[in-house]
Amino acid sequence: MARAYAGPPRILVGYDGSDDAYAALTFAVREAQADEAEVVLVYAVDDTVLNSVWGVVFDPEEIKNDAANMLTAAVEEIVALDFEESRVRTEVVLGNPASALTKYSDWATYIIVGRCSVGKGESEFVGSTAVGVAGAARCPVIVVSANDEPPEQPYGRIGVGVNISAKGRAGLPFAMEEALRRNARLSVISVVRSQSRSRWRSGPQLTQEQRDEAVDVTRIRTESIVRSLTQKHPGVESDIEISFGSPVDVLVRRSRELDLLVVEVQSSFPNFAVGGVARGVMAHGHCPVALVRSKDVRTK
Repeated sequence: MARAYAGPPRILVGYDGSDDAYAALTFAVREAQADEAEVVLVYAVDDTVLNSVWGVVFDPEEIKNDAANMLTAAVEEIVALDFEESRVRTEVVLGNPASALTKYSDWATYIIVGRCSVGKGESEFVGSTAVGVAGAARCPVIVVSANDEPPEQPYGRIGVGVNISAKGRAGLPFAMEEALRRNARLSVISVVRSQSRSRWRSGPQLTQEQRDEAVDVTRIRTESIVRSLTQKHPGVESDIEISFGSPVDVLVRRSRELDLLVVEVQSSFPNFAVGGVARGVMAHGHCPVALVRSKDVRTK
């Protein structure tokens, strides 16, 4: 678990009253009960929508009062789940939700947010708040959907996507720490990307022999990475899965059998953009997805 501040374990939840936010709330309570952590509910009043295009001016204080009432109701829901009210705090802030949660990430163990997807099927994409927080937060971010099956406690299996060509190595250590802490088995998943064709260009497709060779090389490198980290995390039981194809398709398919899927986010200043694989898994995954930035993320 990532943690680099003086204080008790702290879970930050972005809450707006939606179904996905409620799923994030209940997930956070389960995590906090297991970790003896405190829960902080944050409702961000987006100042960009206070002045509408129709000239209607909203009263910020009235909106903040409504938000406070919503959080009070959420605390009642938490208490109904047998969670101590003394370990719950609420915050109502004015500003962009992603920016507000990112600011609070300085003193959070991790942040849990709802997915808030838009669209259906393959056209579905994840909400801007979840993407913004995942790309900029200085602690791991867990994205939860109302459609996710609640993970068993304790977890049975945690998955982590590993890109052997990426510079960062934050996702795998985090996944190992989580697996060790939860006594869960770890699935290390690495995917050899298939070449994509487009309307404008196409390249020669790999032969079966070339595919097999690429898979073998990827397996050797992945095993080496896992072996070096296992020495620092003894006791983690893991297996390695190498596939050929689309990383998003493989990870989404495997998420049906996982309690948590860890994905490393390659983001960079100034826009902290989140890559296509992370966004695809966030939008279509079937279990909670933990996103760990490759840079500036605090780990043990």
